[in-house]
Amino acid sequence: MSKDTAGSRPPQADALAEEIERTREHLGETVEALAAKTDVKGRAERRAAEVKDNLRGKARAAKGKVIEQAGELRGQAAAKAARAKNTAQSTSAPLASQAATAGRAVRDAAPEPVQRSASQALVIVRGHRDKAAAAASAVAALILAWLLIRRRRR
Repeated sequence: MSKDTAGSRPPQADALAEEIERTREHLGETVEALAAKTDVKGRAERRAAEVKDNLRGKARAAKGKVIEQAGELRGQAAAKAARAKNTAQSTSAPLASQAATAGRAVRDAAPEPVQRSASQALVIVRGHRDKAAAAASAVAALILAWLLIRRRRR
């Protein structure tokens, strides 16, 4: 029984030792790969994390797009409201003038007792504008409801 030293080994033994070491490393890598494939829970958790990150990214993108579109729509709505306001103001001025002219003509053509009664009614209505507006709104709503019901029956 002789002692084997590093310098006294034959070259075939060194080559065999290197081959054994490479085989061990390869076997270790193979075992790690097989263990990773059999770790279903770990793979599922990694996949769930990937999907979660993907969904978060999509949600951020969708939120950004919605915010951008809301800003655009807000601007468009403001522009349309301004145009409607200008149209209403430009249309109402001539109509108000025509209504005032027609009112004066009716007042001038009405007999004196009717004019006094109209003046008294005007004073009463001006004193109760809120109630008069509510009554006018209620009448308008009733007329609209009646028209809608009538239209549906046809």
